[in-house]
Amino acid sequence: MPTKFWRGTALACLTLLLIAAPAAAADYPERPIRVVVPYAAAGTMDIAARILFERVSRSIGQPVLIDNRPGAGGNIGTEQVAKSAPDGYIFVLGDPMTSLSANVSLVPNLGFEPLKDLVPVANFGTTGVAVIVTPSLPVTTLPEFVAYAKDRPGQLLYGSTGNGSPGHLNGEVFSKLVGIKAVHVPYRVGGQGTTDLLMGRLQFWLAQIPTRLEQVRSGQLRAVAVAGSTRSADLPDIPTVKELGYGDFDASSTYAVFAPAGVPTSVIGKVYDAIAEALRDDAVVIKLRAAGLEPKLMDSAEVKTVLQDQIVRWAAIVKDANIKITGQQ
Repeated sequence: MPTKFWRGTALACLTLLLIAAPAAAADYPERPIRVVVPYAAAGTMDIAARILFERVSRSIGQPVLIDNRPGAGGNIGTEQVAKSAPDGYIFVLGDPMTSLSANVSLVPNLGFEPLKDLVPVANFGTTGVAVIVTPSLPVTTLPEFVAYAKDRPGQLLYGSTGNGSPGHLNGEVFSKLVGIKAVHVPYRVGGQGTTDLLMGRLQFWLAQIPTRLEQVRSGQLRAVAVAGSTRSADLPDIPTVKELGYGDFDASSTYAVFAPAGVPTSVIGKVYDAIAEALRDDAVVIKLRAAGLEPKLMDSAEVKTVLQDQIVRWAAIVKDANIKITGQQ
């Protein structure tokens, strides 16, 4: 056949491909999307995901299925998504401030590299943390607590949900910041830790505010400081650690959406826009706040910066405190 025929055919095919590519992006999504929550159902992250993505589903016109994949401090579900096809139909939630960034230094042979194998889509909220003490201690303020602890080096116990958990890591940072020596007690079952705190067998816990708010409001537990950049709307009378003169200390958890690396930027943009729209919905905001989240939108670049900075920060903290975990929890 003439050369002109083949050239014409090739040009026609290329034109069709160029036309089809934007059309495919515009048609996304064409089937249900799966969002992996790498923790158990009914936790703060799980509840927040269901509130947010019910609204996102309406925006994008496809069901969004929440898939709980707990285990190994969030690493099992995260690794599954990191190794999935980057087709825009699977995402995972993670906390770039603590777990996702700290696990790089904490977990040998992690199985994935957050900065290499995942791409951020958006951050949609934060949950504040407070320094919670058992009311059997004769203290009502953070300075009183610090003075009490300094008089009893190595005698006070603080709890967390496991070695290398955010509560453990932040407890180490807090203890060093205020100049006390305390002993970490890890719990596999958080409820037992709460019981021990209520009974005075533990002296303090750096806990997400929603998990202890009811007991604080009823007087069963006592909040002496908020570990965040601002006061909590749920505890407006409790000052921050920084306000009390101990320096910057933000132990807040953040909630971000990640996709497998390689997902088209058009997909990232569409999902980000749907999340941003959800956070402009008053009904969604009210539900998230009731679940203990303060809505906070960050785009992909902002989340990546947080993740990069926190990986470096936690590496130094883990090394300095000689924190080790035996296997994944």
